[in-house]
Amino acid sequence: MGMAASQARYLGITARKTNVEFEGQQVNQQRTALANESAGLFRRLLSLEVPTAPSQSDYYTDQYTYNDPSSSDGTSTITSITENAGSDPKTYTVVVNSKETIAQYNASKDKSVSVIGSQGSYKIMLENGNQFDLAGPINGISESDAQKFNEAGSVSYNEAGDVYYRYTDSASNTTYYINATKTGFNPADTSSQVVDLFSKMPTTQDVSKTIDNATLGTTSGGIYNSIYWTDSEGTHSYSLTQSQKYDEQAYNDAMAQYSYDKSVYEKEIADINAKTEELQETDRTLELRLKQLDTEQEALQTELDSVKKVIDKNVENVFKTFQ
Repeated sequence: MGMAASQARYLGITARKTNVEFEGQQVNQQRTALANESAGLFRRLLSLEVPTAPSQSDYYTDQYTYNDPSSSDGTSTITSITENAGSDPKTYTVVVNSKETIAQYNASKDKSVSVIGSQGSYKIMLENGNQFDLAGPINGISESDAQKFNEAGSVSYNEAGDVYYRYTDSASNTTYYINATKTGFNPADTSSQVVDLFSKMPTTQDVSKTIDNATLGTTSGGIYNSIYWTDSEGTHSYSLTQSQKYDEQAYNDAMAQYSYDKSVYEKEIADINAKTEELQETDRTLELRLKQLDTEQEALQTELDSVKKVIDKNVENVFKTFQ
């Protein structure tokens, strides 16, 4: 190989070697970026909060009740107890739920009824064929009932002193009234008669009251066993019964939230694992490429050393010619 050819070959190998070194640096930079991204995924993984399933025992709370004759079912339930700040001796604000029975009034106009039987054992038969024992005559109802009947039926003829007949539907616990004075209803008339039916049905509703300054007695174990307070109606004192109340709805809501959080957590884990696997695969490819570049770099260096020796030999021979 001549001097010029050797020099050209040397420069070509040097250029190629420089390119290989530059590509190797780029591969290393890419692997560094992958390592940083992988570290970010690991930090993201560590920051995830593992969902914890709710425990049923956390949804049991103490519940206190007492026998209350003013409640329609004879029982009142304490739903909230809050200690009053600065009270000495201690007093509490207590919220109590009880049942109250109220009358629900209704009216049905222009109803066809028939009377069956004889005096003393009358029955009334309705349009649908249902039969009930007829009671009466009733000489007067309360002013309140008369007013409520008028309001329910958008009429004004019911008066407390009127004569009424009535029957009771035991299935719905509803009592129906017929105003005989105003409508001319006659229980002795077995033909069909058109009347207005006014009904009164007892219904139970929840009532909540707040006791501002209640005194609570406790057992040695810290369980409330009595309540005492005074209000405009007088002094009230009751023994308390403690029980455990399970809030099933709250537990079910917590379980639903846990299931949702768990699915989100598992998806996040799956996404991180998939991305990590992708990064690892890319890194393995880059690592293989880097090894190929290292092999190529070694081969180029070997060839470069060989060409350099040829050049050195050519230079030596040229200078020896002039000695």
